[in-house]
Amino acid sequence: MAAPFRIILRSSCKWTPKYSSIQPHAPILRIPKRLLCTTHTRKEARAFPSIFIAIGLIGTAAYYVLAPTSHKTLNSDSFIPYTITSRQPISPTSAIFTISPHHHDPSLPYLLPSSQEWKYPLWSVEFKQPEVQIARHYTPLPPADGENTKDGTLSFYIRAIGGGEMSTYLNRLGVGRDVYLRGPHKGFDVLKRLGEQKNVVFLAGGTGVVPGMQVAKAVLERDATTSVELLWAVRKREELQQCRQGASTKPWWNFWSTAAPAELTAEVEEPSAMGKQLARMKARYGERLTIRVAVDEERTRFTERDIKDALASGGRALPSPGCQLHDQCLHVHASEFEDPDTKCQCSPADRPGKNLLMVSGPDGFIAYYAGDKKWIGGTLTQGTVGGVAGVLQRKNPVLANDWLVLKL
Repeated sequence: MAAPFRIILRSSCKWTPKYSSIQPHAPILRIPKRLLCTTHTRKEARAFPSIFIAIGLIGTAAYYVLAPTSHKTLNSDSFIPYTITSRQPISPTSAIFTISPHHHDPSLPYLLPSSQEWKYPLWSVEFKQPEVQIARHYTPLPPADGENTKDGTLSFYIRAIGGGEMSTYLNRLGVGRDVYLRGPHKGFDVLKRLGEQKNVVFLAGGTGVVPGMQVAKAVLERDATTSVELLWAVRKREELQQCRQGASTKPWWNFWSTAAPAELTAEVEEPSAMGKQLARMKARYGERLTIRVAVDEERTRFTERDIKDALASGGRALPSPGCQLHDQCLHVHASEFEDPDTKCQCSPADRPGKNLLMVSGPDGFIAYYAGDKKWIGGTLTQGTVGGVAGVLQRKNPVLANDWLVLKL
């Protein structure tokens, strides 16, 4: 998921959301002066602590890579090895990775029983970076029609970003290398939140488009009367199709140009690997799926007017005070990794549900369009609705009732 938090491993194999030093340092060996009778002895004494520290560091690293576990297949408690079987470059900094587990699991935890269909409309896994012992959530790409999901193969759209330890590490890996996964981790139950409503608008920045693809597939497969509008903002056109020469390199979160985004059709000229995936989805769902793309290097962006027009398609919804799934106020302190037992408190007679405006991408992107997420007690929460969405709600209070805003 886009803009997911990262986690750091302690030497005890527990997890903490705070940054901390994790390498144990051996105590310095102090030799009494009466034993230092020669220069040669003093040099050996000075060498001992360095040797002990090196052994400690190597041992710690080996522990995380080689430590035994009772699990051999994907689970939410321990990291399991997968092998990179394919790497499709998109740009110098991005690619689609396909990975397969070392051990076959006859009952994958993210599939419905006796089915090839995914169990969750929105979910992710954690990747471990063994060099600095951190983990980060990544969202798998939805499988193509007819793809065999029971073999445990998963694909991910990953882009290396400056200062991103995990994405940079993964971008260096080639076919045949191992990665370590833990999960699945269920995200917001978008189908229960959508309920009787029919419309989802998903605003995505960069690799944040992958959760949008997950949501679109789940929503459009459930009900033939639903519709999804996927608004994807990218820095360069090469993420979608062949790169154009002479493009500018200004920051891709610039929000002050006036050109209009383009609508994607099923016939994308010279598509990238991601362009092909989006074109296949468009071909399958037709007019029920609208995909529009804004390219920063071409000075296009999604404006307040674009968001307002997208929200105009939403149906009217009844107020849902006190419902954990449908009350925006109760989402302020909620995490996207919610309790799976969260239930709707609305009356079934009210045909509960909300249209969904979902935003996924880098922190600055989310903050601009929907307001900042907030850390509370070590948990990243939704925070209040702000940004462009907040402005639209203040101008038209009906939107605040009919549309539930979710930040990923």
